[in-house]
Amino acid sequence: MRAARKAVGSAAMPLIGGQRPVKGLAHHLREANRWRAVEQGRRLADVPGWDSALIPALYGALAEQDSQHARNGLVRLAALAVAAVEDIDQGAA
Repeated sequence: MRAARKAVGSAAMPLIGGQRPVKGLAHHLREANRWRAVEQGRRLADVPGWDSALIPALYGALAEQDSQHARNGLVRLAALAVAAVEDIDQGAA
């Protein structure tokens, strides 16, 4: 983890970039809602997947307008990513 983080480096940039960040924010919110529905459907069908856990967490964090809520969402995303890596390492994924 530390090596991967070090390779990313440190570049200061806004959470939502591009020419029209407001439009990007709306896109992220739509995608978060769409993937939350996918995740819920998979849970009900008892066919979960890391994709439907990670993707709505990512889009949900990006759709937050409050920086503290965005931070909390990114921390949750990181925790989910670590859990997915652990599943891969244990041969479950």
